[in-house]
Amino acid sequence: LVPFISPIAYCFGDNDISPLCCRYNYVIEDFDTQSVSTNFCSGNVRIAFTGSWSTGKTTIINALLGHNYSTSQIAPAPTTDNFVCLTMGAPYLGPVRSDDYESRQHCEMMGHLNDVTHKVCEKTMPNVLDVADTNVNFQGFAFFDMPGWQAEYAQDCAYKMFYQQLLEKVDFVYVVWDISHGKIEDDFAEFFKGKARGTNYEIIYNRFDARTADMGFLNQQYSKLSHGQEILSEQYTIKVHEFGHDENVFQNDILHLQNKIQSVNQTVHDNRKKLMKENLLKLRPQLTGLSSLRKLKIANRLIQQDLNVHAEPRRSWMRQIGIEL
Repeated sequence: LVPFISPIAYCFGDNDISPLCCRYNYVIEDFDTQSVSTNFCSGNVRIAFTGSWSTGKTTIINALLGHNYSTSQIAPAPTTDNFVCLTMGAPYLGPVRSDDYESRQHCEMMGHLNDVTHKVCEKTMPNVLDVADTNVNFQGFAFFDMPGWQAEYAQDCAYKMFYQQLLEKVDFVYVVWDISHGKIEDDFAEFFKGKARGTNYEIIYNRFDARTADMGFLNQQYSKLSHGQEILSEQYTIKVHEFGHDENVFQNDILHLQNKIQSVNQTVHDNRKKLMKENLLKLRPQLTGLSSLRKLKIANRLIQQDLNVHAEPRRSWMRQIGIEL
């Protein structure tokens, strides 16, 4: 009977995971989870803010939260030297406490990334910080405030690997750009080759001023990310005006951005399904062991039915009572 019992018991007692995630995690449990990540379909929506140094990433995050997060630093020179994971909805402000396991779980990906970094570079990234915040508007999200990319990072194996892996593993990325620090380094642009704007990432034109706006310069830099196949128009580019110049305009920009971020849930849901499907297609031929037939059947059903974003998943009454034939 063992091969026919649903793996729901595999996640028994874990109320934070869906049956879909449970079945996926069961299939890939014997593989290197640091590489394939069992947390693709569950957990908080993970949003990264990245770009060149001093483009205003931290200022935008603070504006979204409605206050400065506890460890944030803002200055004209590069200030954010840590990879910061912000988990919202906590009852306190500050670095995540050692006994706050729920908040720590939302940032556990940072530990996985360091495992991969150590495996490749034989050293880890020490500049990693988990921070709790009381904001409730973004409860269910985790924000990642990344250090501004600088050319010398390309020569540091650990830094580049951690940076690349974080951009790969989060659900959505906002590239913050401003005209004063407008050059996008070629090494940074490589991280976005093969990604689609609107599906995997979006550009924020920060410190926007209609009198000095230079969409030509932005498009020149954006072409490094997009192979020059798309032209950004001012009308359809996310714009955030200079903080402190016109407070009403700035707050309207932030409100628009808040709505944009909170609307990415469906995109994230679909992207996670696609990524899970890619992993299963890659790992399916490698399934071995006593339960391999059972796992293969579940993997095939996930690939053909449940992870097909264009079709409604079939709902088996037997699966609901714990049977997986």
